[in-house]
Amino acid sequence: MPRRKRPESIRYYVRLSRAQAERLAALRQQLHARSDNEVFDYLVTVGTNQRDDLEQLVYSLFGNLADSLAHRFQSLETVSQLHLALTDTYIKYALTALPEVPSSLLAAARSRATRIYEQVNLTAAREFQRRRQSDAYNAVQLGIEDEPSYSPTPSDEV
Repeated sequence: MPRRKRPESIRYYVRLSRAQAERLAALRQQLHARSDNEVFDYLVTVGTNQRDDLEQLVYSLFGNLADSLAHRFQSLETVSQLHLALTDTYIKYALTALPEVPSSLLAAARSRATRIYEQVNLTAAREFQRRRQSDAYNAVQLGIEDEPSYSPTPSDEV
């Protein structure tokens, strides 16, 4: 009568090279395992645990990335709100402090204002470019982020 299989057991046939068989035997000795099945169980368990650990690491990294992005968006919103507040204050000042231009001088005033506006824009663009080149707009200089604990050396830059 053929031997009945236990329903909780599944049989695998594995072909190993001589080097693999030697590594399996060495691992069996290191683990003090009673059988190759115990070694197989150990390898499957360790492999599964490592995969779970890697999965947790990936989730943790994505969580850190999401937190960092949220912090940067918050900083960007703060700078935008500051810009809006400054613009609003300047417009209110200009509307209340500047005198009404008489209609006879309106054309000349518009021409002069256009030249001044272009000059202010060019000056602002030059100043912006100068500050960008000097790295004045980084988060640390703007006071919206802490000093980094790591500063790259010239050999780190590619």
